[in-house]
Amino acid sequence: MSASRKSREKLGRRAEFLAANYLRLKGYRILETRFKTKLGEIDLIAAKKDLLVMVEVKARDDLQTARESITYQSQQRIQRAADIFIGRRRIYQQMGLRFDGLYLIAKRRIVHEPDIF
Repeated sequence: MSASRKSREKLGRRAEFLAANYLRLKGYRILETRFKTKLGEIDLIAAKKDLLVMVEVKARDDLQTARESITYQSQQRIQRAADIFIGRRRIYQQMGLRFDGLYLIAKRRIVHEPDIF
């Protein structure tokens, strides 16, 4: 693995750690981190009351770039992974479902955007 790839991986893990802590402070329970399937991956899966939230975490220099990095293809992968997660865990099948973006901007500012797709 190249040094730049290792650096990006480290930044991504840090962003996910900060995102999980941010959501906990907002009253969410973190159910899964880095939920992986053959069809896709979800960075964080959280719950709050009767709402299940699939969270895509992005660390970028600016908000616009972070938003644009969640492409239609990545949305499809997240949706497929969410279907698998819910299918495996009946307890969550009756909950509402939402897809959020949580962005770490310039390595220090967190922006949480609910219901991005």
